[in-house]
Amino acid sequence: MLPLISIVLATLAAGTAATFVAGTRARYVALGVSAAFLAEVGLMFAAYPGWPGYNGALVPGFAEQESHAWLHLPWLQINYTVGVDGISLVLILLTAVLQLATVVYSWEERERPAAYFGLMLLTCFGSFGVFAALDILLFFLFWEAVLVPMFFLIGGWGGPRRRYAALKFFVYTHVASIVMLVGLLAIVFYSGATSFDFSAVYASARGLGVLPQSFLFLALLFGFGVKFPVVPFHTWLPDAHVEAPTGGSVLLAGILLKLGGYGLIRWAVEVLPQGFAHDRPILFAVAFLSIAWGSIVSLAQRDMKRLVAFSSINHMGIVLLAIAVGSSLGLLAAVLLMFAHGIVSGLLFMSAGTVHHTFGTRDLGALGGITPTTPVLSTMIMAGSLASLGLPALIGFPAEFTALLATWERLGYWVLLPLGILVVTAAFYLWMMQRVLFGPPRGIPPGAHDVSFSEGAGMGLLVAATVLFGILPSLLVNVIVSSPVKGFPGP
Repeated sequence: MLPLISIVLATLAAGTAATFVAGTRARYVALGVSAAFLAEVGLMFAAYPGWPGYNGALVPGFAEQESHAWLHLPWLQINYTVGVDGISLVLILLTAVLQLATVVYSWEERERPAAYFGLMLLTCFGSFGVFAALDILLFFLFWEAVLVPMFFLIGGWGGPRRRYAALKFFVYTHVASIVMLVGLLAIVFYSGATSFDFSAVYASARGLGVLPQSFLFLALLFGFGVKFPVVPFHTWLPDAHVEAPTGGSVLLAGILLKLGGYGLIRWAVEVLPQGFAHDRPILFAVAFLSIAWGSIVSLAQRDMKRLVAFSSINHMGIVLLAIAVGSSLGLLAAVLLMFAHGIVSGLLFMSAGTVHHTFGTRDLGALGGITPTTPVLSTMIMAGSLASLGLPALIGFPAEFTALLATWERLGYWVLLPLGILVVTAAFYLWMMQRVLFGPPRGIPPGAHDVSFSEGAGMGLLVAATVLFGILPSLLVNVIVSSPVKGFPGP
């Protein structure tokens, strides 16, 4: 059997290095690497249990697993161990789709294109490593590898306050990473595990009592919650999004936020089930606060990018709520929501970037009636907005419906709270569409034109994914529910 994960890592590593030295041809190298990445992920799906074309039997553990000795000490083993299950594979697909779409959208980038495209590919390389790593040290190395290219993307190609935003992003997430690492190492040493491998840590941590698990779970919740981000650890996000270049915003919202959700599921909920059960009320409180805060603050935004950024806090709150439910249905909802938000937020940030390029502003109060001038751009904005508010037949609907159903099973009529807040979410997206797309033309400069071919192609790829997985969510659901590793207790 081919070591597909190592092949993908080698493809991304070699492609990233080639992109950095390709000069003006960097976009072509990045496009080829991105297409190859998506094709390789397609092969991983075809070979995975639960995919419609798979004819093999389900096996325990992770698929595509590889493990090689890396550093063996008398008292500890550190291995190169990688593998995928349904949770990580769906998020890897999200990474591949967003990488290709972002490269295509950014095709006309002229400012240091080799560095720009190289940093984007390096971000996706690190993200893939996070989703595939099954060793704590390997996981942490990939986790940290994601921070560096995003820091330089924001600081090098961002807006007027880019240095402040980049430094704030790096400090917040790096401090959280240290706490996360300390928590993971404490699990290993206090549980008596002899290896950093997920399987060894998973088995040994069961011997820890409720209070140690609870304390360690809270440490990991902080470490992963900052990257999520959830209230009150969210303050770096609006600044980073507003100042980042469009490609950076897409990867930041579409992929990097999902690292926090994935890490919480894989290394906290699965490894520390008693601590998760003990701390569940805290998770519910943080989730409801994040949902409410993200929605209410979004209503007050005039900048299109800030509106989408604060709505991301709202959606990540729903993801945390689905995780806190603590059932297989909640797990399914959380992963579906992360995938849906990655696609839809990427589309909306691309739309916001094109609005800025075309009209010279993202101020919602300064624009109006742009549809006759930019019909394709208006269609993209409408598709992203309707998907975000949960219109049936688009990817947001099955994800949010599953989350509400899981919440109803666990909390009963408390589901009315997130349901009511989702109405507020719909309100601010409808308000944005009504104000910007329709009515008398306002704020349209002479010579304004519709999206370029590359921008339209990049956004079109995400619209296609939004419709495909909205109509056929089973393509993802079957993979997620057949995941051989489920750390969630039943409802």
